[in-house]
Amino acid sequence: MIQAQTNQQEVEYSAILDVPASAIDLAGWIRNFKPDEYRACTPATGNHFFMLGYLDGDGNNIYRNDERCGPVWMVQLYRESIMEPHHVFLVSPATRALVLGFWPMRTQVTWDLTAKPVEGDKTRFTCRIGYRMNPIYYVLARFFLAIGFFMEAHCEEETPHFANFAARFAMRNAPDRRESYLLPKNQVS
Repeated sequence: MIQAQTNQQEVEYSAILDVPASAIDLAGWIRNFKPDEYRACTPATGNHFFMLGYLDGDGNNIYRNDERCGPVWMVQLYRESIMEPHHVFLVSPATRALVLGFWPMRTQVTWDLTAKPVEGDKTRFTCRIGYRMNPIYYVLARFFLAIGFFMEAHCEEETPHFANFAARFAMRNAPDRRESYLLPKNQVS
């Protein structure tokens, strides 16, 4: 039996926060995420360039992210699908991408963020990125450009910073606010 090759891929990475899940408001955080904070989430590579939230003509929230993932420059226009305190799911149905600086293509990108309680008053923040594209582009991106490798590295770099900014947003009015709420990965199972 021959199975059809899928044209989608997902990567995910998690970080543990020293903040109770009940304090986290992912929807509130993403709606207030500042461009300088977005840029600060890829300090090693500088792959985040710009983020801006705005309303479209129909009054829907749109989140524009300009970033690079390996050899691909992307402009995502995310639309809200799920906006809850512990779950945000955004979809960019027609992300514009420029591969190797000259080859244009379109892809669907999803950005899925969750916050779940773990051991006591701690939170597991998970960032899952998915993309779906034309099957021909998928084969080229996956096998010739190793896009999966770059997506994994990108998600691993940005997730702890996203998590910390979400925690700092949650604790913004706390008298003992800290710069970092991240815990070492081996501290919580």
